[in-house]
Amino acid sequence: MLDSREKPDRVAIIGGVLAMVLFSGNFVSSRHGLGNGLSVADLVLIRYAVAGPLFLALLLRIGMGGLAIWRGVVLALLGGAPYFLLTAAALEFAPATHASVLNPGGTMVCAPLLGWLVLRERPGPGVRLGLPILGAGLLMIGGASLLEGGGRTWIGDLLLFWSGFDWALYGVLMRRWRVGGLRTACIMGAFSLAWVPVHLAVLGMGGIPANAGEAAIQASYQGLVAGGLGVILYSRAVAALGPARGALLPPLVPALGTFWAWLILGEEVTPLQATGMVTVIAGMLVGALWRRETRETIPRAARHSAET
Repeated sequence: MLDSREKPDRVAIIGGVLAMVLFSGNFVSSRHGLGNGLSVADLVLIRYAVAGPLFLALLLRIGMGGLAIWRGVVLALLGGAPYFLLTAAALEFAPATHASVLNPGGTMVCAPLLGWLVLRERPGPGVRLGLPILGAGLLMIGGASLLEGGGRTWIGDLLLFWSGFDWALYGVLMRRWRVGGLRTACIMGAFSLAWVPVHLAVLGMGGIPANAGEAAIQASYQGLVAGGLGVILYSRAVAALGPARGALLPPLVPALGTFWAWLILGEEVTPLQATGMVTVIAGMLVGALWRRETRETIPRAARHSAET
């Protein structure tokens, strides 16, 4: 029988995995949009023009919870529109296969280290065992593609790892400032809404008017499903699990993204990549579920942050 203290963790893990399923669909959704008349800038605008007002309305209802405005700005810079723009800039230099590995890989590597330095939460044995397994799986999925390319590809790779660092720091600061997962997601989305008028003034509507049907599809998925529900689920998972264990979730994205690309887009998946997908999932399960010896590593006072 499950210890009653572990039930919230199990719920957080399930929610976090569901968030990764939604995030992994971004690769297929974005590729579909880019192939049907929309640009990367158009996708960023659609995401926050749709999700931003919803998050703002919810934030006005639940409030900032005593969080200073400047801290809200920091969270939005790390996980909101600037984060998306950083990833988009990286894709100008590096292929999407690099993004699917280096972005979650950067989060996986940096979050436990930042959690240790900032929160004094030492990664438990499950995390220390799960990280090498995850790393091996990521190399199986994207190792070959990372060796391809030349010229300025390294610039894109560096930006992708940087974006993974930003996402890791976002989770750590959310935990450090003891902000609930739902409130953090609302702050990030609402503050990112400020990007929309700037974008419209500088770049205009881009290809959205000429591709209204595709824009509606992207608004539904990027704005509501991934940009709304996915962000809320992930933020609540990190608030409950902590940055070290929460860092075991993003590596599911390349595994699931590869699967969706094979299933929906018909892209080839090699036997090595399939093995890597299974390895990533195994590493996540080892790190996320092995908790018996490390219960004391998460301060009791921080556990309330999983609540709104």
